[in-house]
Amino acid sequence: METENQDELKSNLKIWLKANNHDYAWLAEKCYVSEATVRNWMARKPIPAAKVYIINEIIKMKEVEVTMPSRVQVEEETRITMSLDSKTRRMLERKAFAAGKTLGEYLSDEVSRLSE
Repeated sequence: METENQDELKSNLKIWLKANNHDYAWLAEKCYVSEATVRNWMARKPIPAAKVYIINEIIKMKEVEVTMPSRVQVEEETRITMSLDSKTRRMLERKAFAAGKTLGEYLSDEVSRLSE
């Protein structure tokens, strides 16, 4: 991976971690490395491709986390981005789980129901 892409990834990752109330120790656990390793990645060392993949998957899974309907933004007809505070997100995740759905599926179904 090019240095420029790594710099952008690291910058975005720092923002994402802060926005989702996670720290380097949390990321280290998810990537199966030590916190010191994550600190080295963020400071100067390149993140290995396999770990970049894990990080990108974590960010995608939590993409919905990106502060409630007052900040809903329609980007295109079929895509909506909304920010959820962590309490609201957890409540919605529980409801989705109880319905046997992913959070994205649950929210999509709920939005569809609103238009009926």
